[in-house]
Amino acid sequence: MVRGNFFYNRLGEKIISIRQKRKLSQEQLALLSDLDRTYLARIEEGKANPSVKVLNKLSRVLKTRLSILLKGV
Repeated sequence: MVRGNFFYNRLGEKIISIRQKRKLSQEQLALLSDLDRTYLARIEEGKANPSVKVLNKLSRVLKTRLSILLKGV
């Protein structure tokens, strides 16, 4: 496994965790953040490299700061 993948895996796990705490389905989060659901699934699986713009959209919908989303990742 490539070292960078560890970062994306942890980021994906964090997004899933926050999404579940907010009681949102993957479909709902994708719709509210104007992302394709399959792209969101790839982010959550650690298989995509989301831009800061995408992460900002997700953090707004999840009602969390971007810094919190990235903390400990």
